[in-house]
Amino acid sequence: MKDKIIDIAKQFKFKGQLINIEENTQGNINTTYLLTFNDHGTINRYLLQKINNYVFKDPYKVMHNIELITNHINKKLLKEKDYKHQIQTIIKTIEDKIIYTLVNEKGETEYYRAYNYIDNCQSYDECYSTLIAYNAGRGFGIFHRLLSDFSVELLDDTIPDFHNTLKRLEDLKTSIKNDVSGRHIKYSKEIADLMTKEKEISLIWQELGTKIPIRVTHNDTKINNILLSTDDQDVIAVIDLDTVMKGSVLFDIGDGIRSTCSSCDENETDKNKIHLDLDLTKAYIKGYLQEMANYLTVDEVKYIALSIKTLTYELAIRFLTDYINHDVYFKIKYKEHNSDRFLNQYTLLEDIEKKMDIINDFVWTTYEQILEKAQLN
Repeated sequence: MKDKIIDIAKQFKFKGQLINIEENTQGNINTTYLLTFNDHGTINRYLLQKINNYVFKDPYKVMHNIELITNHINKKLLKEKDYKHQIQTIIKTIEDKIIYTLVNEKGETEYYRAYNYIDNCQSYDECYSTLIAYNAGRGFGIFHRLLSDFSVELLDDTIPDFHNTLKRLEDLKTSIKNDVSGRHIKYSKEIADLMTKEKEISLIWQELGTKIPIRVTHNDTKINNILLSTDDQDVIAVIDLDTVMKGSVLFDIGDGIRSTCSSCDENETDKNKIHLDLDLTKAYIKGYLQEMANYLTVDEVKYIALSIKTLTYELAIRFLTDYINHDVYFKIKYKEHNSDRFLNQYTLLEDIEKKMDIINDFVWTTYEQILEKAQLN
């Protein structure tokens, strides 16, 4: 495999002589290698990735979106003389293309891409402090702010209906009707409760393009997609741009808070340990609004708390749908894994509902304070 990577590396505009290859096993989708080059004493590091074209059916559309937004952000950072924040830069092939392809011994086409490696940073799989939560919120706020003037119609829709909560709910209803596993009866009470929330959790999607503006969204706002400085944990970059598309920033806010500010991950089975940490949530919201308060509409601000509930609801019904369909989408480690994941998110959803008024009050108070301070300056 090493010889193959060496040959592929020769197809990209890397600077220097290749001196080390290290596989990065953190990602769950693409296969990633960290390449180190020596350029007359200067060490350059790059990421070489094999794109998973089972997940991403059209790698060229994915890379088209990434090229557009990284170019835009790099130009904005240069214009603002912001030398601290970064975005991954595509390294093109020696033929000046954004993807290198080859046909393997099985006759399958493989797709490769390359980026610069951002040094002196770290990412976290869990949120350990309000400082990390604040900078996670700021990070995605900076990302949205820098793209606030980007022409969203230029982006390809690589995963249609990705956050169409109504469609996700229809998928659940279809799975119950088909009942291929006989499992839905186990959660008849929870399903009945979920159906009562249909009108509320549909609001953001239904108002997208009218009251809610269509913007560039990241769509995978896990905390480990934020790089923080190893010196002071300040935000440096947002990474993993494969799911960048048109949508609502509320999708990113809601899912970011759901995943970052929950007391535990999606695999926890002890219901007593599962809740939304309000201190982390407030820190995240404050960080985000610090960057985006001046760019959001009143309707977007109004729905920030609802976005947390909506995105938690969405993931809960996705786990439940897959469980009823006999586990055909999400990878499972044991028979009841999707069942446990559903209960985890359903428990989190119940806790979020109890805290909606507190979150709403904090959002408005923080939003107004930031705007007032900006006017005074």
